Amino acid sequence: MEQIWYNGVMPNMINKVLISFLTIFFLIPAFFYIIHFSYSESIVLSDKKVIYELPYVGILPDNPLYFIKQIRDKIIELIIRDYQKKADFYLLSSDKQAGIAIQLNKKGKTKLALQSLSQSELLSLKIYSLYVNSKKQGVTFNESFIYRLKLSNVKHRQVIEIFIKELPQGNENEINKIVDLNEKMKKNLEKM
Repeated sequence: MEQIWYNGVMPNMINKVLISFLTIFFLIPAFFYIIHFSYSESIVLSDKKVIYELPYVGILPDNPLYFIKQIRDKIIELIIRDYQKKADFYLLSSDKQAGIAIQLNKKGKTKLALQSLSQSELLSLKIYSLYVNSKKQGVTFNESFIYRLKLSNVKHRQVIEIFIKELPQGNENEINKIVDLNEKMKKNLEKM
């Protein structure tokens, strides 16, 4: 049998290369594209999460040198006089306390974790009183800060929900108090 050559290549070979090329560069990516988007849509529908990163927490309360960090934070809190800057500091401190709570929970230190989470919500509540005092003086917080504050509140709620799922029985009272503080802050944010 005689085979016909096209520019030195058999037509059968060209067909194989062409089919392989189409499969690799079109069908396989299309398959992964379909799987990816159908999977991500199911995640979005079932679990809405806010993209808000908590800051690095540094040393934790179970560290013997933690009291130095607390002293530093108290000094900074006393030095700051501007309401907006103090609110920024409280937001940062609140987010750090939420991060501390997560780290302590991972270590199995439930009592310290709950204290940190409660402290986190109390710090965020201080921001609203600063907002009210600032407004009385005719100065309002900028919109980007209020937006970050709302994101932070939602992130704290997510952390609380993780705690509700993971904490052992017998901590319901503490968690309920923390949930109430978070809800109070959410209502305050609606007024801002």
